[in-house]
Order: sequence, then structure tokens, then C-alpha cells
Amino acid sequence: MASANPSLPIPHTATSAPPPSFWSTQSGPLKQGIKTGLAGTITYAIYAGFNLPQGYWSVFAALVVTQANLGASWKAALYRTIGSTCGALAAALLMPMLGNGLVGVGVVLFLLATLFGYLTSLHPAFTAAGFTAALILVFGGQGEPWHMAWLRVLYTILGAFVAFGVGALLWPVHARVGLRHKLASILDGAGALYRAVTAAALQGIDNEQQVRELDRQLHDLRRGITQQMDEAKSELAFSRFNQGAFQSFVDEADQVRRRLTAMAEDSSLYVRVQLQPDLMPSLPALVERTAQTFAFLGEAVRKPGAALKSADLDAAISDLDADLTQLREQRVTTPFALDRMLPFWALVFNLREVAQDLKQLASTLPELA
Repeated sequence: MASANPSLPIPHTATSAPPPSFWSTQSGPLKQGIKTGLAGTITYAIYAGFNLPQGYWSVFAALVVTQANLGASWKAALYRTIGSTCGALAAALLMPMLGNGLVGVGVVLFLLATLFGYLTSLHPAFTAAGFTAALILVFGGQGEPWHMAWLRVLYTILGAFVAFGVGALLWPVHARVGLRHKLASILDGAGALYRAVTAAALQGIDNEQQVRELDRQLHDLRRGITQQMDEAKSELAFSRFNQGAFQSFVDEADQVRRRLTAMAEDSSLYVRVQLQPDLMPSLPALVERTAQTFAFLGEAVRKPGAALKSADLDAAISDLDADLTQLREQRVTTPFALDRMLPFWALVFNLREVAQDLKQLASTLPELA
């Protein structure tokens, strides 16, 4: 059934668009690979140039830290240094007490592996501690364990410093910017799904397959947001990261996403509503302003400081409430069959709640920093 209501542009996938280039799709992994190789090469040049005894451990440390440092966080370097220091000191302390024999080394290895395995499960800073302790115990008997422990810690610091320097100077990730773009992409995806669902309801379009695909894409966009929050929180920056405000924004965006997912599952029912233009004259305006607010919010999140354009949601919601009051007083939907009445009220309620949720998101936006 075609409706006389103002139509919304329906999101679609362009079939004539050229395929994305290899660099545009793989630039992130390629940059990370280049940074890893460069960190290892620089550390190797220092090791070979100064002829450092056992300096190859600095190369290993640089590679490990760079590979773990995917989010522009300094914690990978710090954790590696803490773990190596704890493991080296513990092994150097216990080895003289229990001796260098097979039994003594075995007992110390069991004790330290158990201890650091337990500590690693509590905090990732001890990840390298057990490995470092094992190295000292296995190879420390061939020389002075304290000397080897000192070199291990020194080279870990060197490798971590080089890895951090490469990560900070070459293609820095800017985790907070990435988090904002992630949130903006989620809002853009939610807006596309909203337009598709409302097109089914207001225009009677059977686009169930498209709605399902947009719903799947929205769920994919949501993945990884927790990790990006942690990376943004750990990023070195001159401004404070308001984690509470970002978490509140994510929670409220999740509420919108869950409501849209529920609407997507019922989109085929909304087609049966057969919404007449004179039944709810305020509904098309509410839908259009809500769709605009999705776009405005996404742009404001993506570009800090950008003015959030008002979509006059308050006026649209007030007009909708007035229409709903009139419908109830006149009992207009009483003659409807249940398979039409229930989807109608569910549709109106959800559209109103989505608009209210976006107003709450907009109120949280100024706190993001």
C-alpha cells in the first residue's frame, strides 16, 4: 500500500561504486606491521652498533611491545617493563638460596611460575614475569644471575622505549579520535536502520531483507567499543578523559540500538498497519526530525566543538502527544483488528521513545572530553 505521507530517503547500497583500494581496507594492519618491523630494526641497529652483550633481548622486547601496543597506549611498554623486572628480581633472589642444581632450579621455577601465573590472572602487568624468571633460571646458572637479571631489565626498558617512540611518532593511533569515529559510525548505522524501518511502516514498503542487513551491520559496528574505551582512557594526552560521560553515552546509544533491533524484527508487521495520512498527521514530521537528529549527533560526535543543530524534537513530540490524546478520546483505533491495532500502538510508542532517547543522547554530548 502506498501512502501519501512524505517519504524518507531509504538507505541503499550503491552497486556502481568502485571497490575500495587495498590500502584503504588494510592500512591499519599494514601500518602496524611497518611500525613493528621498524621498531625491531632500530633496536637491532642499537644492539649491533654498540655491541651490547645479550642485547638481542631488546629486539625481542621491542617486537613484543609494538605488537601488543595496538591502541596507542603506553601501558604495553609499562607492563612489559614491570613484568620483566619482577621476574628477573625474583629469580635472582631465589636462585642463590636454593642453589643452581636441577632440583633447586626446578623448585624455584615451579614456585615462580605458580606465583606469576596467579598474578597474571589478576593483572596483565605480570604477563612477562614468568617468562623472564624462567630465562634467568635456565640460563643464569651459566653466569652471575644478578648480572643477567640486570641486563634483562635494561634491555626490556630499551626495547619498550624504542617501541613506544615508534608508536608515538609514526602514524600515532589517536585512540580518542578513533573512539569518537566509532561512536559516530554507530549513530550513522542506527540512523540508516531507523530510516529503513520507518519506510516500511509509513510507506508500506516491504524491505525486510534490507532491514535485516542494516541490523546486522549495526551489531558489527558495536563490536570492539569496550576495547576502544580502554585504549582511549590509557592514551597519553593533555586533556582529561571523561570515561563516565563516554560510558553513559555508549549505554544510551545501546538502548537506542536495542530498540531499533526490536523494531527491525517487527518491521514486517508494521507494513500491515496501513497508516493513513490523516490518522497521525504529526508522525511523518517526528520521523523526519528524528532521522535528522541521528545525522546531527553523528557529526557532532565526530567533530568535537561542532554545534549540534536542533531538530526541534520537542515540538514534534508534543504534536505527536496531542494526536495520541485525540486518538484515545475519539477511540479511533477501536474498530481495528488486533493484528493491525497492536502493531500500530507498538510503532507509535517506539518512534516516540527513540526520539526521547536521542534527546537524552544530545544532553550527554557536551560532557564528552
